[in-house]
Order: sequence, then C-alpha cells, then structure tokens
Amino acid sequence: MQNGTSEKKTRILKAAYDCFLQYGYKKTTFVDIAKRAGISRASMYLYFRNKEDLYITMNKDLQDKYVAMSGEILESGCSVEEKLLKIIDVWITDAYQQMKNTNYANELLDGLVHISRQTEQRFRDLFMESIEPLVGKDVAEVIVFSMRGLLDDRPAVPLLQKRIRVLVQSTTKPNRPETSLSPHFTGS
Repeated sequence: MQNGTSEKKTRILKAAYDCFLQYGYKKTTFVDIAKRAGISRASMYLYFRNKEDLYITMNKDLQDKYVAMSGEILESGCSVEEKLLKIIDVWITDAYQQMKNTNYANELLDGLVHISRQTEQRFRDLFMESIEPLVGKDVAEVIVFSMRGLLDDRPAVPLLQKRIRVLVQSTTKPNRPETSLSPHFTGS
C-alpha cells in the first residue's frame, strides 16, 4: 500500500511541475494537476492541503534531488571550477532554462521567492551546503546570494551562463596580487 501511495504522490508532483510550467502558478488548478496525474481532484486532498502545500512539497522534492546530484558531482574527478559550475547548473541554470522557455517565466521566478520564505531559505541553505566543500563557507555564501543579482534582469540563458562563469572563475582562481589604487582614486 505504501509503495502505491508513494508512486501516486510522485505522479502528482510530476504533473504539478508540468502544469506550473505550462499554465503558471496562478492559473494552474487542482483539476489541471489531477487530470494530468490521472487521478480525481478529491484524491489530491489525500496528499496535499491546497495548491500552495503542493507547490512547497514539489520544491522540497526538487531540492532533495539537487542535493543528491550535487553529492555525485562533489565525488567526481572534475576540477573545483568544473564541480562548482556543474552544481550551479543543477541548482540554478537548468531550472531557470526550463522556466525561461515558458510563457509564465516571470511569474514562476517570482513565485519561487514569494510563495514560501521557508522554502526559499531551505533552498539557499542546501545550495550553500552543496558548494561549501569546494570554496568554504564565506565564498559559498557570496555565490549563493549573488545568484539573485545575476538573475535580476531575467537574462537570456547564455548570458546567465557567462555571468556564472565569471563569478566562478573569480572565486576559484588563486588570489591575484593586490594592486594599489592610483592617487586619483585614493584621494591623495
């Protein structure tokens, strides 16, 4: 019985993800998700209190998958820079690209922040934990909080990837020697 319940819940979460991408969060209904999952609307309430609960659960499920994928990347033989880029792809770029290809990209991106602050905090914490072994706590925090700025103007995916490469390269390369400011900038 438990396996059937788990399978049905997984089907609902997959259907919800597809519906949110197709219709946006606001326009997606429990009926849409139930039809796509092949179950009744009433059955949805056996698993989720409402659409927000489903959305939060879906995001937690995705985050758990990202953690597992990040673990695999950390164990790979790639360089620190390559690992960091791959983990950022998992957590940011791939999902952004899927959302960017929908008619509801802005709504979905805004929804990730506004639906649940708790979900956003969990996302940040897990993302930070995924990259911390590579760059340390302080740099991981800078990278995670920088992502919001890199996405702020909703760039095309190639531009986002370029920005991420610049950020990663600047945080993984050995420190450059300090250069002194010219007298013009120091106020001398």
